[in-house]
Amino acid sequence: MAAAVATICGEDEAPRAACPAECAGGIQKLDLGDSEAGALSGAGKRSVYLMNCAPVWGCASTRGRSAEMEDACAAVPRSADVPVRLLASRRDLEGLGLEADALRLPAHIFGVFDGHGGAEVANYCRERIHVVLSEELRRLGKILGKMSEVDIKQHWDDVFTKCFQRVDDEVSGRMSRLAGGDELRSEPVSAENVGSTAVVALVCSSHVVVANCGDSRIVLSRGKEPVPLSIDHKPDRKDERARIEAEGGKVIQWNGYRVSGILAMSRSIGMYIDSCARFRLKNLLFLFLVNEL
Repeated sequence: MAAAVATICGEDEAPRAACPAECAGGIQKLDLGDSEAGALSGAGKRSVYLMNCAPVWGCASTRGRSAEMEDACAAVPRSADVPVRLLASRRDLEGLGLEADALRLPAHIFGVFDGHGGAEVANYCRERIHVVLSEELRRLGKILGKMSEVDIKQHWDDVFTKCFQRVDDEVSGRMSRLAGGDELRSEPVSAENVGSTAVVALVCSSHVVVANCGDSRIVLSRGKEPVPLSIDHKPDRKDERARIEAEGGKVIQWNGYRVSGILAMSRSIGMYIDSCARFRLKNLLFLFLVNEL
């Protein structure tokens, strides 16, 4: 499955091309080449934090050898409000004349979910991840005003970790979920051998923040050059294999490296054939932040 996303701004909001940057894991920032990114300028350009860009998007999917389509995608424009303090420091914001505690940026959430063993978990992620992510952002926004400074990376780690964990708990039946109106259910969404990857991009006027679980990928096209924004969770990665074996699991070469000889990725939402392949809180995210789209 593949999905493409673009953001279009008005004439006075035209984005500048960014300089290339090397991927180093954790947080990556693109160097814009000058110190005016996001600032109000004498030419009358608005701050990037005050833009309200409308996204356009497209999605194309192809069923492989499975009997049914097991993948899903989600595109939910203006589905969340991001506290601007999750994107820049109080000092930087106040230097631009912006209200650091009050300002919220409209954000757009896009996701691709590659199902395995069936479509149930991928379809559930399509309907739930953007909802849960928006709720976690609202919760965090209520406490940010009490903090003098904010560890941006740590807070994004927490937001996406809690989001993915909640969805995983609902899929497994460990957490109650709404089904059919106000009815609460505490039963699994699918059989234990059904799961899905999850790769999610949150896009706002100043930043792109991505998170992934599994081996679905996000790639940015910048000046006709591909820029990878995510890192696959694969069983043949040294760190992933060490984690799996430390927890009593096995990586077996069976038409490619697989967890217990079955699962071709080392992390998954759902798919409880092996506790080592279940969703994990640690080292979930690869974040990619840009100052301007």
